[in-house]
Amino acid sequence: MTPHDTRQEIERTVAAAAGRVPGVASLSPRLPRLLRDGTARFVRAAGRGEQVPGVHARLDTDRHTWHVEVKVTTLSGHRALDVTRAVRAAADGAAHAALHGARDAVAVTVTVTAVV
Repeated sequence: MTPHDTRQEIERTVAAAAGRVPGVASLSPRLPRLLRDGTARFVRAAGRGEQVPGVHARLDTDRHTWHVEVKVTTLSGHRALDVTRAVRAAADGAAHAALHGARDAVAVTVTVTAVV
C-alpha cells in the first residue's frame, strides 16, 4: 500500500470514527472543499485525491509519524473539551487500525471550529 493510499484510508477511517462521537455535529471541510472552484480542482488534479472533509493526514517520513488533524463542529449542550477528548481518542484508535500494524506513530490534533 502506498503512502497516498494509507493517507486516504486513515482519513476515511478517522472521519467515520469522529462522526460517531456524541456531541459532534459535523466534520468541518477544508477551504478547497468549500470553494469548489478551479483551485479545488487543481488540488485534486495535483495527485492529492479527494479529500475527506474535516480530516487531514500527513506522514512525517523522518520521524515515521502520521500527523492527523481533525476539525469538528460540536453540538450546544456538550462540553467542547469533552467532545475534543473523545474525538482525539477515537481518531487515534482509528488511525492505528488503518495502519494495519505498521510501526508508525500517530499524533492527533482536534480543533473545534464552531458550536451549533
